[in-house]
Amino acid sequence: MFSRALNLAIFCYLASLVSTQDTSIIYPTTAAASATALPSGHGYTYIGCWNETSDIPQAQGSRALTGGKESANNTMTASDCLAYCSQGFDGLTMQYAGLEYGRECYCAPTLNTASEKLNDTKCMYACNGNASELCGGSLTITLYNLTSDSKTGIAWSLVSAQPAWYGTAAIITLVVAAIL
Repeated sequence: MFSRALNLAIFCYLASLVSTQDTSIIYPTTAAASATALPSGHGYTYIGCWNETSDIPQAQGSRALTGGKESANNTMTASDCLAYCSQGFDGLTMQYAGLEYGRECYCAPTLNTASEKLNDTKCMYACNGNASELCGGSLTITLYNLTSDSKTGIAWSLVSAQPAWYGTAAIITLVVAAIL
């Protein structure tokens, strides 16, 4: 019984660490001429439209933003992406946040050197969650750079202020709750 509860608690804990992906894709639309990139948010500042590198030979299949985390959903906005990236990942600060294809968000500590700044008109898809904002394009990224400490708010302070044993204590609490 205890082993089963422990397995359930571990499964729940690991499941909470995995970002969820919305599998029913709503394809992006070309943004209206009045749509703009969000100038800044959550410590990030817009730095332009950049190319994706996955199809460039010298990048060897790597994306422009790798080594971090990603999320995709049908309600994506620039602010949502920046908030997601501002949380960091695996102890790393996500220096860059980028949106692509109207619904995809990428966060990374570095930008692939094969990525280059493009004319802003190349990022022409509206964000699925806010048509007045730009969210990249096909193989183009609306890119943001972290310009200030964005690790603020109650969620971050609760996580970052805890000692290393905090995660273990959380699992034990889940096990006890499952037994009761």
